Amino acid sequence: MIIDTIDRLSLYESILPQAKTVAALLEAGNPDGAPFEVRIKEYDTKPDSKRRFEVHAHTIDLMIAFSGEEIIHVCPQQALDPAEPLPNGADGRKMNGGPQGSAVLLRAGTFVALYPGEAHMVGGQTAGCAAPIRKWVVKLPVNP
Repeated sequence: MIIDTIDRLSLYESILPQAKTVAALLEAGNPDGAPFEVRIKEYDTKPDSKRRFEVHAHTIDLMIAFSGEEIIHVCPQQALDPAEPLPNGADGRKMNGGPQGSAVLLRAGTFVALYPGEAHMVGGQTAGCAAPIRKWVVKLPVNP
């Protein structure tokens, strides 16, 4: 896992594939034409009872926050029980288990990179009530 500010993203090119490409897309303010999948996410944070872990085997989830904030719990996948595969053949699966591991704060102006095998539970509330967050989730493929 890496967590840092968006302006430092390109410094991680040696350990985060295509970090400079992502940084250029951020500077342009538009992910169109990216050589990888970029999901634009906007949602309200949730209570822990409504959140689930997921884990990936072949992609890094690079989450870049533009507004709002959320808690992301991160732990090794071995600490959780495997559940159903992600829908539509997506890389990874859901995992069963309550919030545990490290609680990471993703807030506007920061990013977190979650590597294969790092189970993550997004969308946690920071102030005890639902609040909006807007972010990109960049799916960076890695070689097995």
